[in-house]
Amino acid sequence: MIAAAALGLELGAGSTRTFTAAPKHLTIDNPYEQQGTWYKGNLQAASVRGLGRDLPSAIGRWYADHGYAFLGISDVNTYTWTSEFSGPRLTGVPVVDASYPFGDVLAVGDDHWLPASTAQEAIDWIAAGGALPVLAESSVKRFGRQAIPAIQRLFGLEIHDARLAAEGQPDVTGLWDQLLSSGNRVYAFAGDDAVSLQDPSIGHAWINVQAAAPGLVPLLSSLRRGAFVASTGPAFTSISVQGLTITAEASPGTTVRFIGNDGRLLKAADASTATYTVSGTEDDQDHGEHGDHAGGRSVAGLALPPRS
Repeated sequence: MIAAAALGLELGAGSTRTFTAAPKHLTIDNPYEQQGTWYKGNLQAASVRGLGRDLPSAIGRWYADHGYAFLGISDVNTYTWTSEFSGPRLTGVPVVDASYPFGDVLAVGDDHWLPASTAQEAIDWIAAGGALPVLAESSVKRFGRQAIPAIQRLFGLEIHDARLAAEGQPDVTGLWDQLLSSGNRVYAFAGDDAVSLQDPSIGHAWINVQAAAPGLVPLLSSLRRGAFVASTGPAFTSISVQGLTITAEASPGTTVRFIGNDGRLLKAADASTATYTVSGTEDDQDHGEHGDHAGGRSVAGLALPPRS
């Protein structure tokens, strides 16, 4: 199992930064500062409107019955109306799988598809409309690992696709680390990518969003802020910042690790709660992770704003 968390302490699309000031000027932006409740959801699943085999209404019932608070049905180049699968127990999130010969980008928060001749054009039209462009893990090879760091305005990277994992394909956490280490602020996502209710991957990857309420507006607001955790099992339950000290609380029976640029281990603790104090030597992009005794792990990316 793998779980990834966009720990917001700023994780997302941004430019490379070089720190030159003294550590006393360091600050950490914490997207979890507003608090809220954790809501579980999935933003990648297919229905009969696209490549899937089941009606949106049946898919919505399955996720609602299994404790999900929100769902996005990401049919290929087709918007599946949220009214077809949402209800009192489940919020529908607009998502379109914008598919091209060069790869697929999930347009989270969008309700249409536009043509594009390059990856940058696809991401630009999604971002220009206020939606969140998330690169699907299945498209990493088509986009090209070496080309991805140069892409601008990419909001997220799906580091774990449960359907691909069930087929034996490794996740792309390493690519996410590469993006963070090169100064790209990109959030980590996970999804089950189920194409039917009998798909063995269904329910095996999701994101938890910390929001004031499970409605569409607060959920999208929290996503944009980076207040979410993507997981396949173990998960961060609380992330807080006091000064330069980060405290991460995770599910019981875990090991918490803080990782720096290029995979450098900064600190490890065999506990469900661990702290790390930023020294200013970590560069601008770091991440934390925790693992359980069953082999699962959770990854959280951190970034430090520029020092004045």
